Amino acid sequence: MQTYIECVGCLARQAVDIACQNIPPQRQESFIKDILIRLSRFDYTSPPPIMAMEMYDMLREIEGIEDPFAHVKSVYNEMALQLYPDLKEIVKVSDDPVETALRIAVAGNIIDFGARNAENIHIEDTLKRALEIPFSVDHTSQFKKQIEDSRSIVYLADNAGEIVFDRVLIEEIGPERVTCAVRDLPVINDATLKDTSQTGLDDVCSVVSSGSRAPGTPLYLCSDEFKEMFYSADVVISKGQGNFETLNHVDRDVFFLFMIKCPIISREVGAALNSFIIMRHP
Repeated sequence: MQTYIECVGCLARQAVDIACQNIPPQRQESFIKDILIRLSRFDYTSPPPIMAMEMYDMLREIEGIEDPFAHVKSVYNEMALQLYPDLKEIVKVSDDPVETALRIAVAGNIIDFGARNAENIHIEDTLKRALEIPFSVDHTSQFKKQIEDSRSIVYLADNAGEIVFDRVLIEEIGPERVTCAVRDLPVINDATLKDTSQTGLDDVCSVVSSGSRAPGTPLYLCSDEFKEMFYSADVVISKGQGNFETLNHVDRDVFFLFMIKCPIISREVGAALNSFIIMRHP
């Protein structure tokens, strides 16, 4: 997906948040100016996660800050782990465990500090909605069919905390078949290998780094090993908007699973803001 003019305001807001939360006041102005210069030169045929990656690269290189959301990610990992037994029970008593696990996984996509501030992240309310309302784009039947026939599944994770919700789905579809891919370096609150260890996901299925340091999976930034795995897998499950933004024109079939949290994505998909999606591409 390309970057649209409307994306600029969101990216600038993220830059201000990064500066105010991590950089001493006397250096904030120069950091923001550098970001705005990069925004003015940015190739808008690239997806928005590439610009977000550049912001966090600057924070790492100029300020020496590796993981500005480290504490927040840990808090949300623990918060999600506290919910995990209840999530498993919901699946256990369900008439359709796979669809219920899908709905639980998509509810976890609310934990997104690129699209929302903490005060707008209501996990239990979102879970209730996801379990009750129809998917706005619903390719669940195709998903079940392909999962049933598959021997290898690549699961592209999105955010810390959210990966506990993903764990519920992975356990339901057969963790012995699943390789879960996370970001190579910290960016926003996206999950890394450290988060898979904290949440126990690395004890459930195989976990790898995709090689991407962007909040998405732009394949040209990924490792050769990951790309081979991506293209050879029987099924690819892609969680979150960032993965959608970087993979929605990829030349293989992918199941996109996410909550629409952005008017641009709403327009791209043709579904309402705050709705839930399980969409097969192409």
